[in-house]
Amino acid sequence: MKILINIWTYWCFFITFLIFLFFLPINLMLIFLFGKIGKEIFVRYNYYVAHLLIFFYGMRKKVSGSFPFTHNQPCVYIANHKSYLDVIIIASLVSQKIKYLGKAEVFDWPLVGLLSRHSGQIPVKREDKDSRQRAYDAMKKSIDEGFSIILFPEGGWRHSGDGGHPNPYGFENEKILNPFRNGAFRLAIEKNVPIVPIALLNAGERFSSKTMKVIPGNIDVFIFDLIHTKHNDDPLDINQVCYDMIYKKLKNYWR
Repeated sequence: MKILINIWTYWCFFITFLIFLFFLPINLMLIFLFGKIGKEIFVRYNYYVAHLLIFFYGMRKKVSGSFPFTHNQPCVYIANHKSYLDVIIIASLVSQKIKYLGKAEVFDWPLVGLLSRHSGQIPVKREDKDSRQRAYDAMKKSIDEGFSIILFPEGGWRHSGDGGHPNPYGFENEKILNPFRNGAFRLAIEKNVPIVPIALLNAGERFSSKTMKVIPGNIDVFIFDLIHTKHNDDPLDINQVCYDMIYKKLKNYWR
């Protein structure tokens, strides 16, 4: 079984590379030759690319809760974060214009970083206060332009043995759900847009960031109802509500 999983993992990395190369010329033309419209097309059609990747990974989404989405206005999507697969899953769920808040290190990766930077995705250095403020301002501007924002309010994950990696948020090793940062909730309240909490129930099992092994099968996702915000809401209160909802769903799934 271990040998089969290794073979499947190599296949998944190989097909990801091939798909990336196939779409690279199209992506570069959209981003650099067609201006704002090209960037919007790039963001939207990644919805279909994400479906393609999940198919070739031998996975199938099982989505429950408030799905398909009935809203089409800007909002803030939040989700727990345990796997590199998380971004692909959410891209396959949301077909509207979206932007991600991502770690600044990703924007330095070859080609991937180039596409991320120039397609308008939003980098942040978690340990840098000025960087966090610039990212926050960029997210507000993006909402004004009609984009929804994807955030992972935990800020990342941490496994046993990750002691050599930066830990600016004080993540606990192997915790089912680390505390949420408050930026997503301040953003939604300030821009008066709803929040959509998403529980990615087993993405970390399908593609483990610890072992880097890919295992085919069902991807279980739960979409919560829209949480509408008002300007006088307390972001800490909304934070706690969203945290409790996702934590309870994860705990019940894994008990």
